[in-house]
Amino acid sequence: MQRLSGVASEPIVAATGDRTIGGRIGRANGRAVPDAVLTLIDQRGHQVSRATGGSDGTYSIESPTPGAYVLIVSASGHQPAALNVTAVDGFTQHVDITLQGDGELMGVVRTAAREPVAGATVTVTDLGGEVVGAAVTATDGAYSCTGVLAGTYTLVAVAERMRPTATTLTVPDTGRFRFDIELAPMAMLWGTVRADGRAVHGALVTVLDWSGAAVGTARTDADGRYAVADLPEGEYTVVTRGYPLVTGQVTITGSEVDHDVRLGFDIDEFAELS
Repeated sequence: MQRLSGVASEPIVAATGDRTIGGRIGRANGRAVPDAVLTLIDQRGHQVSRATGGSDGTYSIESPTPGAYVLIVSASGHQPAALNVTAVDGFTQHVDITLQGDGELMGVVRTAAREPVAGATVTVTDLGGEVVGAAVTATDGAYSCTGVLAGTYTLVAVAERMRPTATTLTVPDTGRFRFDIELAPMAMLWGTVRADGRAVHGALVTVLDWSGAAVGTARTDADGRYAVADLPEGEYTVVTRGYPLVTGQVTITGSEVDHDVRLGFDIDEFAELS
């Protein structure tokens, strides 16, 4: 079996064709590349045959004489490919060819404060949900996804302690598109609920945003500790259910914020109420 880099090759089999080379031209994701242009040249670089692939990616090209040749394949929006082939009298050689996209989707991932986000994962999916590109940002927040064709895609950026973001974008026919991404930092609000100097177990802590909507809840553990994760920066109201109800204001500006709560009642009374 003949093996060619980037090409799936099968054994030469008997066929009715005369010195024919044929197969299918596709992308890395298996989808067909339509209307590719194929040129067969001899070892001296002279063109000996030319053909155009079909809309389904299939192709067939014949050589004038048996021997070794170079098959050149090109298609709009793709990087060209060249491979060695051998034409034999009375036989058809089946060679499937994979072309890589010639486009590039690039940009920088930053926070709202214009600080670069290193180590973020950027993933590009097509309208069918298939991944067509992925990259990890460098120390300066830059990313580059190569091999992306013109079309509409979903771009997703994910980073530790950041809120994931998803965006629909369209890569133009030029195949080059720059798109910068802004990620919002996420923080954890944690603390201890006490009453009369003792930890309160089972107290319900609710975090409300500026509109009064609940964005997170937690119950205290045996040590009176609670934690509410995945909160973006901003101002919040913390409501702790006890007797009486206790509220407090907190501003989140970092990755972790400590907010302790003191309930104004006897802890034994709370145990009976809960």
